[in-house]
Amino acid sequence: MARVLVVDDDPLAGRHVAQVVGEDLAHAVDVVTSAAAALHATTEIRFDAVVLGFRLGGVADGAELAATLRIGNPYLAVIATTAPADDEGTQRALAAFGPLHHVARPVVAAELLPRLTAALDHARLEAQVARLHHELDSRERALTSTSSELATATERLMVAEQLAAVGRVVGGIAHELGQQLALVGYAEALKSRLAADPELVELADVIVHAQKRLLAMVDGIRDFSGGDHGRPLVREPADLAAVVDEALAIIGYDRDVRRRRVVRRLVAHPLCRLHHDKMTQVVINLVHNAALASADGGEIEVAVDEQGAGSAAAAVLTVTDRGVGMSPEVLARLGEPFFTTRGDRGSGLGVGICRRIVEEHGGTLTFESAVGRGTTARVLLPTIEGAS
Repeated sequence: MARVLVVDDDPLAGRHVAQVVGEDLAHAVDVVTSAAAALHATTEIRFDAVVLGFRLGGVADGAELAATLRIGNPYLAVIATTAPADDEGTQRALAAFGPLHHVARPVVAAELLPRLTAALDHARLEAQVARLHHELDSRERALTSTSSELATATERLMVAEQLAAVGRVVGGIAHELGQQLALVGYAEALKSRLAADPELVELADVIVHAQKRLLAMVDGIRDFSGGDHGRPLVREPADLAAVVDEALAIIGYDRDVRRRRVVRRLVAHPLCRLHHDKMTQVVINLVHNAALASADGGEIEVAVDEQGAGSAAAAVLTVTDRGVGMSPEVLARLGEPFFTTRGDRGSGLGVGICRRIVEEHGGTLTFESAVGRGTTARVLLPTIEGAS
């Protein structure tokens, strides 16, 4: 059963139309005698169809009223009626609504009811088509989003598999290198026996320093390959700002860092679940990288802040330098195993290790950089509030 509104400034004609519609089609019918009353009625009730006199009060245009009513109900079925002597009104009604939506007075059931039924069916089908289009668009957007997520997940899986394979290989290499480098430690013992020959002592020092550097590289390879053998990090509640302070105190003795100006900006003291030593390692590595990218006397800003609230709360650690910066091509490769811009001074493992540690904490490590303008490393970590 449909809800039909009859609009006619002739009360007798309006009641007659309502009687025809109500009795023959058993629709619910309301009758009003002015355009203003019709607009008021449609604000309170959603009608399926309206049968209106094209000339209300002799001057009102039924096409304008129908357009206004359809603003709030675009699928409203409309049937216009005109007086037989009103040739101008009839022509305008036919032009506005078409012959299938027009009935001449006096209204008879054989003329009105088939047109009203067809108009209601047409409006219902239009609404159904619009709904299907909307659902199709929504599903298409969802499919596009899912496809994009799947492609991203596949890419990450491929990278993870590649890194796992690299990790297994370099882990074995690191083990063998570590065992062989232990033998080089005998150079330290030789120094005491060669004390009378300064040249040999100097050569022994070179060997010892090389051994220490290679051992540090082996430790980096072990960290990159997952030296914990997949065991989850043991994390405890900690103030990220306090961890940063401790890391800066440690790296403050580094020769390269001491020649730069490190500025702390602790806007907040977010509480996170952290593996203290691993997160300290991340801060030290990022600050050391910033120092190597900066000129002597250059400024490095280390900031801790917090963003979001509740379940979206996150701690933000940024390390910013005003150094040489990186091109988009270099930035895209940052974190690849053994890719470095520092030549013999870098192993190409530091960023990858930092990223793995941050991700094991449920966070992200990203970089923004521009040639000649410097680099910002940005670490996002869930806070205890955000992770709960």
